[in-house]
This record gives sequence, C-alpha cells and structure tokens, in this order.
Amino acid sequence: MNRAKQLFKTFLSGRTSAGAVSQIVVSNFIIQGANILCGLVTARALGPKGRGELAAILLWPQFLAYLLTLGIPVSSVYNIKRNPHLASAFTAIALLASFILGLVAAAVGVIIIPHSLHTYSPQVIHLARWAVLTAPVALCGLTFAMQAQSAESFRRYNFFRFAPPLAILATLLVELKLGYLNPFNAALAYLLAGFPLAIWNFVWILRRFRPRFEGGMEPVRSLLSYGVRAWGADLLGTVANQVDRLLVVGMLAPAQMGLYVVSQSAAALLNVLSGSMMTVLLPKASERTTEEIVKLTGRAARITLIVMALAGFPLFILDSFALKLVYGQSFVAAAVVLRLLLIEGILDGTTAVLTQAFLAAGYPGTVTLLQVCGLSTAIPLLALLGPTFGLNGIGLAMLISTSFRLGFVLMSYKFRLKMPPPSLLLRKDDLSFLYKTGLFGAGKA
Repeated sequence: MNRAKQLFKTFLSGRTSAGAVSQIVVSNFIIQGANILCGLVTARALGPKGRGELAAILLWPQFLAYLLTLGIPVSSVYNIKRNPHLASAFTAIALLASFILGLVAAAVGVIIIPHSLHTYSPQVIHLARWAVLTAPVALCGLTFAMQAQSAESFRRYNFFRFAPPLAILATLLVELKLGYLNPFNAALAYLLAGFPLAIWNFVWILRRFRPRFEGGMEPVRSLLSYGVRAWGADLLGTVANQVDRLLVVGMLAPAQMGLYVVSQSAAALLNVLSGSMMTVLLPKASERTTEEIVKLTGRAARITLIVMALAGFPLFILDSFALKLVYGQSFVAAAVVLRLLLIEGILDGTTAVLTQAFLAAGYPGTVTLLQVCGLSTAIPLLALLGPTFGLNGIGLAMLISTSFRLGFVLMSYKFRLKMPPPSLLLRKDDLSFLYKTGLFGAGKA
C-alpha cells in the first residue's frame, strides 16, 4: 500500500524521471485515444474516399511547419539547459524565428499544393491552400511545447499536447450530431481547434520566461549553430515520417489513401511510449557524460522495444477483426498493411529513442546523417514497391527502410560516441532499477 501511494505521488508530482515519463505516457494515451476516436468518427462518417480527402487537406500545414523549423525548437531545449541564465534571450529568438519560418512555410504551401494534389477535386485543393495558412500557428505551437519541456514543466507540457485533440474530437462530434460532418468541415475542426490554446500557451511563456533580446549576438549564434545542425535531422525526420503519405497522395486514389491513413493511425498507437521516452530523455541526458548518456539511452531503448512489442501483439493478431469492428467492413482491406506498419512502428520507436544519445551528446549532425541514410533507402523502395504492390508494397518499403535505419544508428555509436551500442535485450537490472529508482535512475531526477 505504501509503495502504491509513493508511486501515485511520484506520478502526480512529475518531478522525478519516472513521474515525468508516467505523466507523458498517460498524456500520450489520451492523445492517441482522442486521435483514434477522431479517426473512427471521420472514417465511419466519410468512408475511405472522404477520409482520404480529409488526409490530403491536412497533410501540408503540419508537414511544412515541421519542415522549416531550422532546428529552433530542439535547440532551445538544449541551450536553455546548458545556459539557463540566457533562457529569456533563447526564448525570444525562438518565438520570433518560429513565426517568421511559419509564414515562409505557408507561402511555399500555397504554391506547391495544386501540383501535389492534382488527382483531387478543385474544392479539395482550394481548402488545402487555405489550410496551409495555419502553418505559423503550428510551428509556434511546437516551440511553445518545447519551451515547457525545457523548463521540465511536464504537467503543463502534457496539457499543451492533449487539449487540442480533445477539442477536435468534441467539435467533430457536434458536427456529426448536427449533420454537418463532411471532409471540409472536419478539416476546419482540425485546423482551428488549437487556436485558443496557442494563445494561452503564449501567455504562459511570456510569464515564465519573460522573453527579451539580450546578450548580443551570442544567444543567436548558439541557438542557430545547434539548431541548423539539428535541423537536418528535423528536416529529414519529417520527410521520413511523411514520405509515404506524400507519395501515396500522388500515387493512389483517395479511397486507397483513406485505407492507408487508417492503418497508419492504428499503428501509431505504439508511438505512445517512444514519444514519452524521448520527451524526458533529452533534457535529462543533456547534462551528463557520454558514458551516462549511452547507459540511460540503452535502458530507455530496451524498455521501449519490449513494451511496444507487447502492446502491438494483440492488434497484429486481430488486425482484420479490429479494423472491421472499429472502422467498418470497407476498411478490412487495410489488414496486411496494418501488420507491416505495426512491425515498422516498433523498430521506428526504438530507433528514435536510440538517436537521442547523439542529440544529448551535442552531435545533432550525426542524427542528420542517419536520417539521410534512412531516407535514401525509403524513397527508392517506395517508388519501386508502391506502384507494383499498392498499399502492401508501401508498408513493406517502410519496414525495410526502418530496419536499415536501425542498423545505421547502432553502428554510429562506435564511430561517433566511441562506445559500443547499447544492447536491445531487456535485462533483469533494467526492471529492478525501474522499480527501485524510476525510469532513468537515481541522481539527477
């Protein structure tokens, strides 16, 4: 009983690594649950074709925002932890840069969307061009969340993240009840639900960090130096995460796009743990030695791998039944690609956790190079297998590409960090250490 009370207090406080990760895991489950329910509502109401049109409308705003970060969000976390006395300056620079880059992303989207969505109706293309104008808010929202992460205010960070999908879900349910749910109104729900929260987040950051331009050019140089090197990883990571959808949009009909999006969303449930690990691992590990970073990262990766595998097994076995039960008979055709994406998701989550060691050790350029290696295999495989085997070919291409990327990451530990890669086999001491001291151990918590 005392142990249970202690764990509950740890969870509520969020001050230790274990408490922070526990809160983020719960938050991620809320987010994924809300996303799944949103997908369920839209899939059943719109069918494969309408779901594909909705995905096409929403694809570009977030993609372009993440594409043009210049690494500023992750750089602000690293630099604030390394130089807390300049937190106000780093915050001011990050906010201004994010807004300007968001405007650039919107301008780029307006130009390229008609060419990307040439297989869709003029109405879909028109709304997609309006939708991309929300890119500045999306990019600033990412920076807002990272500022909360840098302050290790994980309760607020979690609220920043799970409130928008809950608002989207509520809006979709209202539209469904009133009979107004169609691809265009659903897109508006997704795009506009986060605006009030973004304003509230901005006010909190003004009070917490009191951003102001000070320290001359040194904060700018520090933020951009790390950011531009990390940007390659952000840029290529964004492309790698979305390259399948980007190619599917121009390669497949809207109905097939709808099938792929549903299977991808179901497989994304496994991202709950890996995302939680990464959120806490980077700020915790950035303050440690290389040996400690590798040790922490290895433990996080092993736990991520085993938990994701256990969580994905039931969905892997019940794929057709689950798709029919949740989304309806018309989505059963996505069963095979769902299995492929589940395996790919497990490997991708483990790989993402392993790459945090290079960011924490101050080698963001290495992560960029690793993303180049992964992307250089993904695009040719998608171009080769997609047209030949359709949806299943796209899933197989992603699985093969992620397997290569995992291998590249493991090999890079020896070359860059001068240490052997951490083992991915779960150890007894991982479980006992987790039980006794929290996820990342004692010491700096």
